[in-house]
Amino acid sequence: MSDNPLSANPVNGVEQHRQELVVWIAVHDLSRTGVPVLLTRLLGATPIEQRHSIHLIAIFGGPLFSELTSLCASVTVLEPTDRRSLSSAASIGLIAAGMGRAGNLVRHAAWRAKLLRRPQPDLLVVHGAGAWPVSEVVSGKLPVALHVHELEIALDRSIPAQYQAAAFERAQTVMAVSDPVAQLAIRRGAQPNKILMMPGCVDSNVADGPAAAGPAAGLDAALDEGPLSLQGAQWVLGAGAPGWRKGTDRLAAVAHELLRSGSSTKVGWVGGQPSGQDATALGRTDPVTWFAAQANPWALLSKAQVFILPSREDPMPLVALEAGVWRRAVVAMPTGGVPALLGGGRGMFCQTQNVGEFVDLIQQVLASPDLAEEMGERLHEYVRTHHDVAVIAPLWLQALVQTAGR
Repeated sequence: MSDNPLSANPVNGVEQHRQELVVWIAVHDLSRTGVPVLLTRLLGATPIEQRHSIHLIAIFGGPLFSELTSLCASVTVLEPTDRRSLSSAASIGLIAAGMGRAGNLVRHAAWRAKLLRRPQPDLLVVHGAGAWPVSEVVSGKLPVALHVHELEIALDRSIPAQYQAAAFERAQTVMAVSDPVAQLAIRRGAQPNKILMMPGCVDSNVADGPAAAGPAAGLDAALDEGPLSLQGAQWVLGAGAPGWRKGTDRLAAVAHELLRSGSSTKVGWVGGQPSGQDATALGRTDPVTWFAAQANPWALLSKAQVFILPSREDPMPLVALEAGVWRRAVVAMPTGGVPALLGGGRGMFCQTQNVGEFVDLIQQVLASPDLAEEMGERLHEYVRTHHDVAVIAPLWLQALVQTAGR
Protein backbone atom coordinates (compact mmCIF):
# COMPACT_ATOMS: atom_id res chain seq x y z
CA MET A 1 0.00 0.00 0.00
CA SER A 2 1.10 3.56 -0.66
CA ASP A 3 2.23 5.69 2.29
CA ASN A 4 1.03 8.83 0.56
CA PRO A 5 -2.08 10.20 2.31
CA LEU A 6 -2.90 12.17 -0.83
CA SER A 7 -3.97 9.04 -2.64
CA ALA A 8 -7.21 7.24 -3.40
CA ASN A 9 -8.65 4.65 -1.01
CA PRO A 10 -8.83 0.93 -1.84
CA VAL A 11 -12.18 -0.27 -3.15
CA ASN A 12 -14.04 -3.01 -1.20
CA GLY A 13 -10.91 -3.66 0.82
CA VAL A 14 -9.02 -4.80 -2.30
CA GLU A 15 -5.74 -3.16 -3.26
CA GLN A 16 -6.25 -1.00 -6.35
CA HIS A 17 -3.97 1.06 -8.54
CA ARG A 18 -3.79 4.36 -6.66
CA GLN A 19 -4.01 7.71 -8.35
CA GLU A 20 -2.61 10.57 -6.28
CA LEU A 21 -5.07 13.32 -5.57
CA VAL A 22 -4.31 16.57 -7.32
CA VAL A 23 -4.87 19.35 -4.81
CA TRP A 24 -5.23 23.03 -5.67
CA ILE A 25 -4.72 25.38 -2.74
CA ALA A 26 -6.02 28.92 -3.21
CA VAL A 27 -4.67 31.80 -1.12
CA HIS A 28 -5.31 35.52 -1.41
CA ASP A 29 -1.66 36.61 -1.49
CA LEU A 30 1.88 35.53 -0.66
CA SER A 31 2.73 38.22 1.90
CA ARG A 32 4.48 37.57 5.21
CA THR A 33 1.21 37.66 7.10
CA GLY A 34 -0.58 35.02 9.14
CA VAL A 35 -2.57 33.15 6.49
CA PRO A 36 0.22 32.57 3.91
CA VAL A 37 2.80 32.02 6.66
CA LEU A 38 0.65 29.26 8.13
CA LEU A 39 0.33 27.67 4.69
CA THR A 40 4.12 27.78 4.31
CA ARG A 41 4.51 25.91 7.59
CA LEU A 42 1.94 23.27 6.69
CA LEU A 43 3.54 22.62 3.30
CA GLY A 44 7.00 22.62 4.82
CA ALA A 45 5.93 19.80 7.14
CA THR A 46 4.41 17.80 4.27
CA PRO A 47 6.68 14.97 3.06
CA ILE A 48 8.47 15.85 -0.16
CA GLU A 49 7.00 12.93 -2.11
CA GLN A 50 3.50 14.27 -1.42
CA ARG A 51 4.08 17.87 -2.48
CA HIS A 52 4.31 17.14 -6.21
CA SER A 53 0.53 16.73 -6.34
CA ILE A 54 -0.14 20.11 -4.67
CA HIS A 55 -0.52 23.25 -6.80
CA LEU A 56 -0.81 26.72 -5.28
CA ILE A 57 -3.10 29.39 -6.78
CA ALA A 58 -2.49 32.91 -5.42
CA ILE A 59 -4.64 35.86 -6.43
CA PHE A 60 -1.70 38.17 -5.68
CA GLY A 61 2.00 37.49 -5.23
CA GLY A 62 4.35 38.53 -2.47
CA PRO A 63 7.68 37.85 -0.77
CA LEU A 64 6.83 34.23 0.04
CA PHE A 65 6.63 33.33 -3.67
CA SER A 66 10.09 31.76 -3.90
CA GLU A 67 9.76 29.80 -0.68
CA LEU A 68 6.34 28.44 -1.59
CA THR A 69 7.51 27.57 -5.10
CA SER A 70 10.03 25.20 -3.52
CA LEU A 71 7.33 23.58 -1.38
CA CYS A 72 4.80 22.47 -4.01
CA ALA A 73 4.49 21.43 -7.64
CA SER A 74 3.68 24.90 -8.95
CA VAL A 75 2.62 28.41 -7.96
CA THR A 76 0.32 30.42 -10.21
CA VAL A 77 -0.25 34.12 -9.50
CA LEU A 78 -3.46 35.41 -11.07
CA GLU A 79 -3.09 39.19 -10.71
CA PRO A 80 -0.09 41.56 -10.68
CA THR A 81 0.52 43.26 -7.34
CA ASP A 82 1.79 46.59 -8.68
CA ARG A 83 -0.97 47.39 -11.16
CA ARG A 84 -4.30 46.23 -12.53
CA SER A 85 -4.27 43.63 -15.25
CA LEU A 86 -6.22 44.35 -18.43
CA SER A 87 -8.83 41.77 -17.48
CA SER A 88 -9.14 43.20 -13.97
CA ALA A 89 -9.57 46.73 -15.31
CA ALA A 90 -12.21 45.55 -17.77
CA SER A 91 -13.96 43.59 -15.06
CA ILE A 92 -14.06 46.55 -12.68
CA GLY A 93 -15.34 48.80 -15.46
CA LEU A 94 -18.18 46.44 -16.29
CA ILE A 95 -19.12 46.03 -12.65
CA ALA A 96 -19.12 49.83 -12.15
CA ALA A 97 -21.42 50.10 -15.15
CA GLY A 98 -23.91 47.77 -13.52
CA MET A 99 -22.87 44.74 -15.56
CA GLY A 100 -21.59 42.66 -12.67
CA ARG A 101 -22.18 39.29 -14.28
CA ALA A 102 -20.26 40.27 -17.41
CA GLY A 103 -17.46 41.72 -15.28
CA ASN A 104 -17.08 38.48 -13.37
CA LEU A 105 -17.08 36.46 -16.58
CA VAL A 106 -14.17 38.54 -17.92
CA ARG A 107 -12.13 38.02 -14.78
CA HIS A 108 -12.95 34.31 -14.57
CA ALA A 109 -12.02 33.74 -18.23
CA ALA A 110 -8.62 35.35 -17.67
CA TRP A 111 -7.98 33.27 -14.56
CA ARG A 112 -9.03 30.02 -16.26
CA ALA A 113 -6.61 30.76 -19.12
CA LYS A 114 -3.76 31.00 -16.59
CA LEU A 115 -4.75 27.71 -15.01
CA LEU A 116 -5.15 25.67 -18.20
CA ARG A 117 -1.72 24.07 -17.93
CA ARG A 118 -2.30 22.87 -14.38
CA PRO A 119 -3.57 19.31 -13.92
CA GLN A 120 -7.27 19.12 -13.17
CA PRO A 121 -7.82 19.13 -9.41
CA ASP A 122 -9.55 16.52 -7.30
CA LEU A 123 -9.87 19.00 -4.43
CA LEU A 124 -9.79 22.77 -3.95
CA VAL A 125 -8.55 24.08 -0.61
CA VAL A 126 -9.54 27.70 -0.02
CA HIS A 127 -6.90 28.75 2.50
CA GLY A 128 -8.43 31.88 3.97
CA ALA A 129 -11.76 33.44 2.98
CA GLY A 130 -9.92 36.05 0.91
CA ALA A 131 -9.20 33.35 -1.67
CA TRP A 132 -12.86 32.41 -2.12
CA PRO A 133 -13.12 34.02 -5.62
CA VAL A 134 -10.91 31.20 -6.95
CA SER A 135 -13.74 28.75 -6.19
CA GLU A 136 -15.78 30.49 -8.89
CA VAL A 137 -13.47 29.31 -11.69
CA VAL A 138 -13.59 25.58 -10.92
CA SER A 139 -16.34 23.04 -11.42
CA GLY A 140 -19.26 23.27 -9.05
CA LYS A 141 -18.88 19.52 -8.47
CA LEU A 142 -15.29 19.81 -7.24
CA PRO A 143 -14.96 19.09 -3.48
CA VAL A 144 -13.95 22.21 -1.52
CA ALA A 145 -12.31 22.58 1.88
CA LEU A 146 -12.66 26.13 3.23
CA HIS A 147 -10.06 27.01 5.87
CA VAL A 148 -11.45 30.06 7.70
CA HIS A 149 -8.99 32.37 9.45
CA GLU A 150 -11.30 35.37 9.81
CA LEU A 151 -13.66 36.95 12.31
CA GLU A 152 -16.55 39.28 11.43
CA ILE A 153 -14.85 42.27 9.84
CA ALA A 154 -12.30 40.31 7.82
CA LEU A 155 -14.88 37.70 6.75
CA ASP A 156 -17.28 40.37 5.50
CA ARG A 157 -14.46 41.98 3.52
CA SER A 158 -13.55 38.66 1.95
CA ILE A 159 -17.00 37.25 1.16
CA PRO A 160 -19.96 39.66 1.02
CA ALA A 161 -22.44 38.80 3.77
CA GLN A 162 -25.20 37.93 1.30
CA TYR A 163 -23.00 35.21 -0.27
CA GLN A 164 -21.60 33.63 2.89
CA ALA A 165 -24.36 31.08 3.45
CA ALA A 166 -23.92 29.82 -0.12
CA ALA A 167 -20.14 29.67 0.34
CA PHE A 168 -20.43 27.57 3.50
CA GLU A 169 -22.97 25.33 1.76
CA ARG A 170 -20.58 24.91 -1.19
CA ALA A 171 -17.76 23.69 1.06
CA GLN A 172 -17.72 20.03 2.12
CA THR A 173 -15.40 20.85 5.04
CA VAL A 174 -15.06 24.12 6.97
CA MET A 175 -11.79 24.24 8.90
CA ALA A 176 -11.63 26.89 11.64
CA VAL A 177 -8.52 28.22 13.37
CA SER A 178 -10.33 28.81 16.68
CA ASP A 179 -13.68 28.20 18.33
CA PRO A 180 -14.90 31.82 17.86
CA VAL A 181 -14.22 31.40 14.12
CA ALA A 182 -16.17 28.12 14.11
CA GLN A 183 -19.11 29.73 15.92
CA LEU A 184 -19.10 32.64 13.46
CA ALA A 185 -19.15 30.21 10.53
CA ILE A 186 -22.15 28.42 12.01
CA ARG A 187 -23.98 31.71 12.53
CA ARG A 188 -23.27 32.61 8.91
CA GLY A 189 -24.65 29.38 7.50
CA ALA A 190 -22.16 26.54 7.98
CA GLN A 191 -23.57 23.21 9.12
CA PRO A 192 -22.04 22.18 12.48
CA ASN A 193 -21.18 18.71 11.13
CA LYS A 194 -18.91 20.33 8.52
CA ILE A 195 -16.81 22.18 11.10
CA LEU A 196 -13.31 20.87 11.80
CA MET A 197 -10.94 22.66 14.18
CA MET A 198 -7.62 23.30 12.46
CA PRO A 199 -5.60 25.81 14.52
CA GLY A 200 -2.43 27.65 13.67
CA CYS A 201 0.94 26.00 14.12
CA VAL A 202 4.59 26.78 14.74
CA ASP A 203 7.88 24.95 14.86
CA SER A 204 8.30 24.76 18.63
CA ASN A 205 12.01 23.93 18.25
CA VAL A 206 12.94 27.09 16.37
CA ALA A 207 13.98 28.97 19.51
CA ASP A 208 16.52 26.23 20.23
CA GLY A 209 18.05 26.42 16.76
CA PRO A 210 20.44 28.84 15.03
CA ALA A 211 17.94 31.73 15.15
CA ALA A 212 18.11 31.68 18.94
CA ALA A 213 21.80 32.53 18.98
CA GLY A 214 21.20 36.18 18.17
CA PRO A 215 19.64 38.66 15.78
CA ALA A 216 19.53 38.21 12.05
CA ALA A 217 22.30 39.74 9.99
CA GLY A 218 22.05 43.52 9.80
CA LEU A 219 20.14 43.95 13.06
CA ASP A 220 23.11 44.23 15.41
CA ALA A 221 23.21 48.01 15.11
CA ALA A 222 19.50 48.26 15.80
CA LEU A 223 19.97 46.21 18.94
CA ASP A 224 23.03 48.00 20.30
CA GLU A 225 23.05 51.59 19.10
CA GLY A 226 20.97 54.69 18.62
CA PRO A 227 17.24 55.22 19.13
CA LEU A 228 16.43 51.62 18.18
CA SER A 229 18.57 50.17 20.96
CA LEU A 230 16.97 47.32 22.92
CA GLN A 231 19.96 46.76 25.14
CA GLY A 232 19.90 48.09 28.68
CA ALA A 233 16.16 48.78 28.67
CA GLN A 234 12.99 46.98 29.66
CA TRP A 235 10.78 46.54 26.62
CA VAL A 236 7.13 45.85 25.93
CA LEU A 237 6.83 44.74 22.31
CA GLY A 238 4.18 43.69 19.82
CA ALA A 239 4.25 42.77 16.14
CA GLY A 240 2.21 42.57 12.98
CA ALA A 241 0.85 44.67 10.14
CA PRO A 242 -0.07 47.95 11.88
CA GLY A 243 -3.67 49.09 11.76
CA TRP A 244 -6.99 49.34 13.54
CA ARG A 245 -7.65 45.57 13.70
CA LYS A 246 -4.23 44.95 15.26
CA GLY A 247 -4.88 47.78 17.72
CA THR A 248 -1.64 49.66 17.13
CA ASP A 249 -3.38 52.97 17.92
CA ARG A 250 -3.49 51.73 21.52
CA LEU A 251 0.29 51.60 21.84
CA ALA A 252 0.69 55.33 22.44
CA ALA A 253 -1.84 55.14 25.28
CA VAL A 254 0.05 52.21 26.80
CA ALA A 255 3.38 54.04 26.53
CA HIS A 256 1.99 57.26 28.03
CA GLU A 257 0.42 55.38 30.96
CA LEU A 258 3.71 53.62 31.69
CA LEU A 259 5.50 56.98 31.66
CA ARG A 260 2.94 58.53 34.02
CA SER A 261 3.52 55.69 36.47
CA GLY A 262 7.22 56.49 36.52
CA SER A 263 8.23 53.39 34.59
CA SER A 264 11.28 53.53 32.33
CA THR A 265 9.89 50.67 30.23
CA LYS A 266 9.84 51.32 26.48
CA VAL A 267 7.07 50.32 24.11
CA GLY A 268 7.81 49.14 20.57
CA TRP A 269 6.21 47.50 17.57
CA VAL A 270 7.84 45.33 14.90
CA GLY A 271 6.12 45.51 11.53
CA GLY A 272 6.24 49.13 10.43
CA GLN A 273 4.49 52.33 11.45
CA PRO A 274 0.77 53.01 10.91
CA SER A 275 -0.12 55.28 8.02
CA GLY A 276 -3.17 57.20 6.86
CA GLN A 277 -6.09 57.30 9.27
CA ASP A 278 -4.45 54.75 11.57
CA ALA A 279 -1.54 57.14 12.12
CA THR A 280 -3.73 60.03 13.33
CA ALA A 281 -4.63 58.11 16.48
CA LEU A 282 -1.00 58.27 17.62
CA GLY A 283 -1.20 61.95 18.44
CA ARG A 284 1.42 64.64 18.08
CA THR A 285 3.74 63.06 20.63
CA ASP A 286 4.51 59.47 19.82
CA PRO A 287 6.40 57.58 22.56
CA VAL A 288 6.39 54.30 20.61
CA THR A 289 9.44 52.97 18.79
CA TRP A 290 8.36 51.61 15.42
CA PHE A 291 10.62 48.91 14.00
CA ALA A 292 10.38 48.04 10.31
CA ALA A 293 9.07 44.65 9.28
CA GLN A 294 11.77 42.00 9.61
CA ALA A 295 12.34 38.67 7.89
CA ASN A 296 13.35 37.40 11.35
CA PRO A 297 11.18 39.47 13.73
CA TRP A 298 11.95 37.35 16.78
CA ALA A 299 15.53 38.53 16.65
CA LEU A 300 13.98 41.69 18.12
CA LEU A 301 10.85 40.36 19.82
CA SER A 302 12.73 37.78 21.86
CA LYS A 303 14.26 40.70 23.80
CA ALA A 304 10.87 41.74 25.19
CA GLN A 305 10.07 41.41 28.88
CA VAL A 306 6.40 41.38 27.93
CA PHE A 307 4.88 40.60 24.54
CA ILE A 308 1.56 42.36 23.95
CA LEU A 309 -1.44 41.70 21.69
CA PRO A 310 -3.56 44.87 21.55
CA SER A 311 -5.74 43.49 18.72
CA ARG A 312 -9.41 44.29 18.35
CA GLU A 313 -10.03 41.38 15.98
CA ASP A 314 -7.61 38.48 15.67
CA PRO A 315 -8.95 34.93 15.27
CA MET A 316 -5.78 33.13 16.40
CA PRO A 317 -2.65 35.22 15.88
CA LEU A 318 0.35 33.13 14.93
CA VAL A 319 2.54 35.65 16.71
CA ALA A 320 0.96 34.59 20.02
CA LEU A 321 2.00 31.00 19.33
CA GLU A 322 5.46 32.21 18.38
CA ALA A 323 5.67 34.07 21.69
CA GLY A 324 5.11 30.72 23.36
CA VAL A 325 7.93 29.18 21.35
CA TRP A 326 10.22 31.92 22.68
CA ARG A 327 8.86 31.59 26.25
CA ARG A 328 7.68 35.20 26.33
CA ALA A 329 5.06 36.40 28.82
CA VAL A 330 1.99 37.50 26.83
CA VAL A 331 -0.61 40.12 27.78
CA ALA A 332 -3.51 40.43 25.35
CA MET A 333 -6.85 41.99 24.61
CA PRO A 334 -9.70 39.42 24.54
CA THR A 335 -10.08 38.49 20.89
CA GLY A 336 -10.67 35.27 18.95
CA GLY A 337 -8.94 32.23 20.38
CA VAL A 338 -6.50 34.24 22.50
CA PRO A 339 -8.34 33.78 25.85
CA ALA A 340 -8.37 30.00 25.38
CA LEU A 341 -4.69 30.02 24.45
CA LEU A 342 -3.66 32.10 27.46
CA GLY A 343 -5.95 30.46 30.02
CA GLY A 344 -4.62 28.31 32.82
CA GLY A 345 -1.87 30.75 33.74
CA ARG A 346 -0.28 30.65 30.28
CA GLY A 347 -0.65 34.42 29.94
CA MET A 348 -2.93 37.29 30.86
CA PHE A 349 -5.84 38.78 28.95
CA CYS A 350 -8.32 41.56 29.63
CA GLN A 351 -11.96 40.92 30.40
CA THR A 352 -12.91 44.01 28.40
CA GLN A 353 -11.42 46.15 25.63
CA ASN A 354 -10.40 48.77 28.21
CA VAL A 355 -6.87 50.11 27.71
CA GLY A 356 -6.54 50.93 31.41
CA GLU A 357 -7.09 47.28 32.30
CA PHE A 358 -4.59 46.34 29.60
CA VAL A 359 -1.92 48.61 31.11
CA ASP A 360 -2.60 47.28 34.63
CA LEU A 361 -1.93 43.72 33.48
CA ILE A 362 1.25 44.76 31.66
CA GLN A 363 2.52 46.49 34.79
CA GLN A 364 1.68 43.46 36.92
CA VAL A 365 3.85 41.23 34.72
CA LEU A 366 6.66 43.79 34.49
CA ALA A 367 6.76 43.97 38.29
CA SER A 368 7.28 40.22 38.67
CA PRO A 369 10.03 38.57 36.60
CA ASP A 370 9.19 35.24 38.23
CA LEU A 371 5.57 35.51 37.07
CA ALA A 372 6.70 36.42 33.56
CA GLU A 373 9.03 33.43 33.42
CA GLU A 374 6.34 31.04 34.71
CA MET A 375 3.81 32.28 32.15
CA GLY A 376 6.32 31.92 29.35
CA GLU A 377 7.18 28.35 30.32
CA ARG A 378 3.54 27.31 30.60
CA LEU A 379 2.71 28.81 27.22
CA HIS A 380 5.75 27.12 25.69
CA GLU A 381 4.68 23.68 26.87
CA TYR A 382 1.10 24.21 25.69
CA VAL A 383 2.17 25.39 22.24
CA ARG A 384 4.66 22.54 21.91
CA THR A 385 1.95 19.99 22.73
CA HIS A 386 -1.04 21.43 20.86
CA HIS A 387 0.27 23.71 18.12
CA ASP A 388 3.51 22.23 16.85
CA VAL A 389 3.51 21.84 13.06
CA ALA A 390 4.43 18.19 13.48
CA VAL A 391 1.09 17.74 15.27
CA ILE A 392 -1.11 19.91 13.02
CA ALA A 393 0.22 19.12 9.52
CA PRO A 394 -0.80 15.40 9.54
CA LEU A 395 -4.29 16.36 10.71
CA TRP A 396 -4.49 18.93 7.92
CA LEU A 397 -3.46 16.38 5.28
CA GLN A 398 -5.95 13.87 6.64
CA ALA A 399 -8.71 16.48 6.39
CA LEU A 400 -7.86 17.09 2.73
CA VAL A 401 -8.07 13.39 1.92
CA GLN A 402 -11.37 13.00 3.76
CA THR A 403 -12.86 16.03 2.02
CA ALA A 404 -11.84 14.77 -1.43
CA GLY A 405 -13.40 11.40 -0.64
CA ARG A 406 -16.82 12.67 0.39
